[in-house]
Amino acid sequence: MRLIFIFLFSLAISACTSTESKTSNQYRSADETRPSVDPKYSLTADREAFAEIREQVPAEKKIENDELAYMTGLFSDLQKSPSQIRTQFDTLVRKKRSQFDKDITKERENFNKEERKKREAFLKEQKQERDSFNRSKQARDVKNEFYKEQDQKRSAYFADERDRRNDFESDVRERRKSFDDYIRQKNTEFNQEHRSYNQKYQELQKARKTPATVLESGE
Repeated sequence: MRLIFIFLFSLAISACTSTESKTSNQYRSADETRPSVDPKYSLTADREAFAEIREQVPAEKKIENDELAYMTGLFSDLQKSPSQIRTQFDTLVRKKRSQFDKDITKERENFNKEERKKREAFLKEQKQERDSFNRSKQARDVKNEFYKEQDQKRSAYFADERDRRNDFESDVRERRKSFDDYIRQKNTEFNQEHRSYNQKYQELQKARKTPATVLESGE
């Protein structure tokens, strides 16, 4: 009778473990939705002054407008040299990349800390179960079944832990790729605008020098 009870208990534990593993081994829920690049990494100017006016604008459109406003603002003043504008843009890109890297590092630290905490709690619980079980003399078959069950639970736990770690690393790679693609796209847009600006700037500088040259020729 005791063996039957242990067998049924083991089945119940296995069923619970199977159900929990569907979610416990995932870093991010499959139902969770988010933009490919977090808005805080967007190359935008500070537009808090327009916050109230923009409240009704959809989030994606708002980011698009902010990026356009930033890019337009960069090239709106022909008094700045092309090198100054490139420096300004590159500085913002470095700032956003640094912010992204710091956020990922912090997230990884939190993930590692939480993973270690859960593992220690699990192993402590298993030890407590062994200590409690070994306080009284047990038949060999009962003892074998108990340790077999512990091994199964331990194997399932570490398998889920590996899956969750892999899911986390995959999620980080996906976000980094999206961020790099985004920066690459913005660099392409910037270079196109920069070439056009450089041409206008050179023409303006040439036009400013022309009157002086004519005057000197007249003398």
